[in-house]
Amino acid sequence: MRKISVYLIDDHHVLRQAVVEMLEAEGDIAVVGQAGDARSGIDAVAAARPDIVILDLKMPGMSGLAAIGEILRAAPKTGIIVFTMYDNPAYVWETTNAGASGYVLKSASKDDLLRAVRAVHAGAGYLQAEVTKPLLRRLAQEARSAGQKASLTSRELQVLECLAEGQSNKVIAANLSITEDTVKAHLKSLYDKLGASDRAHAVAISLRQQLIE
Repeated sequence: MRKISVYLIDDHHVLRQAVVEMLEAEGDIAVVGQAGDARSGIDAVAAARPDIVILDLKMPGMSGLAAIGEILRAAPKTGIIVFTMYDNPAYVWETTNAGASGYVLKSASKDDLLRAVRAVHAGAGYLQAEVTKPLLRRLAQEARSAGQKASLTSRELQVLECLAEGQSNKVIAANLSITEDTVKAHLKSLYDKLGASDRAHAVAISLRQQLIE
């Protein structure tokens, strides 16, 4: 029987090793590689074309959210499971919109992660129970506020995360592989949607609304 091939991208080495050992203990799963950052992980996934990528959300350099689209362009048939400590429904929403098929918290049980791997491999999606209720609550809130403010795009959320880290326009442009003029355009859109007057105000509003951690 062909095993489910899994590639792991996470910057925490000890956690990565623990997950690899856990997955390798299963008879139907084989870990075909691992990386500590998104960029090298994307290159390796493009070559290996695994069935599943287990992807951390917050990493130095390129974030997991930014990596999802590139992984899918490199390996369109690969299913992506976001594996993170963040239970913010905004992240669940944005990662699934970007193309992830699963979302599992790092506090989850072994069985949760295994169920996610097998479900996504079978062509289904998987949301851990603990993130489903907050997501549904967010969807309900968005439905009530429909017509008031447009939702942030995934790119705008990436720019917002960079703002929260104190990055300059030049650094944001380099990290997201876009021009500084494009960064400025995203900032203008962010300010309009959030009702913010400047960078600090945008970050403050986003933290208050739990758009970012």
